[in-house]
Amino acid sequence: MTLVAGISLGGLPAFIGDLLTSWRVPVAVDLPTQPEQAIHPSEDGYYAASLAQKLIIVRHYFLLAWAGSQSNAQRIVLGLEALLPEEFDQISDFSLIFELLQTCAEDSEMIALVIGNGIVQPFGIRTRGFEMDGRRIYLMGSGGSEFFEYLISHPETLPHEDEDSILSRALALRFAARSLAIQWITGEGLDASWGGGFEVVYPGPSGFQKIDRILFRAWKIDDAGDYVNSGRSFFVRYYGKDLYLSVFNPDERTYLVSSPIGAHVAPPPFEVVPAAYIVDMFLHEPTGYLVEFVRFQPDEQPANEFVELSNGILTGWSMDKSYVERCVCSAIKEAGNGNIFREFKY
Repeated sequence: MTLVAGISLGGLPAFIGDLLTSWRVPVAVDLPTQPEQAIHPSEDGYYAASLAQKLIIVRHYFLLAWAGSQSNAQRIVLGLEALLPEEFDQISDFSLIFELLQTCAEDSEMIALVIGNGIVQPFGIRTRGFEMDGRRIYLMGSGGSEFFEYLISHPETLPHEDEDSILSRALALRFAARSLAIQWITGEGLDASWGGGFEVVYPGPSGFQKIDRILFRAWKIDDAGDYVNSGRSFFVRYYGKDLYLSVFNPDERTYLVSSPIGAHVAPPPFEVVPAAYIVDMFLHEPTGYLVEFVRFQPDEQPANEFVELSNGILTGWSMDKSYVERCVCSAIKEAGNGNIFREFKY
């Protein structure tokens, strides 16, 4: 159960975590990555049950990533919430923190990451990281092998230098986009109890933070060069620590995935939210190639891609058609030319 992975491309890491939880009892569930409410059995005898956050920022300097038992994770998160001071330099004794982490149930895995003294230090509980071609990788849960397969399938598409983690974030978002699109079409991943949606966390200047305002889209391009949506679109938005995952085209729906800690923050009655990260995946049907685009749009240069939210619920959206068509032209040009990675700064 679960897919949690972390990667460092020679600099600061980024972590990705899915949202799906499982239970022993078969119940029809409504998942963002499936067109209809249904029962979804897995190979281990469990069934898709609900959605939960698995990357928990307990303090701005302390991140806990978990795989396995949700009740076990919640117990430890609440314990950390009670133990950890507001600031790293206020910790006088780590022993109680480590003792709590060591009570992790045998059917679970955890990684605690701590920002202190200018470095990010990982602590694995029933898991550990490893090196591959100068990259540091962490894998947990039943879907960890899928992320590893994604990394090794086309190593030439992986950047090598990434001091500020923006390329590690882009890599995590590319994997999320591909997984969302494929799970919508084929259900892949549900048989191994992972998917449903994704979060991405990275260490920023003020501590750990989750990537907010992500727009995921999937397209296909036919022989004539025409493009159409090939799956559901997703928008990630946070209010406080709670995740509002909106889906549209087809249908419009918003899923609330509450944080196990932190005060609830009520969304505003209405807001227009520009996307900060825009992730487009194109299937070029004539060649069968997948071409992925990840665009980071800083706040001082807001994108002409936005959604409208009323009390956190999706009510409308707008697409920058000229940007999408530039991506289509690039996808047609590059498809069939082999596997490559390119970075553009503007």
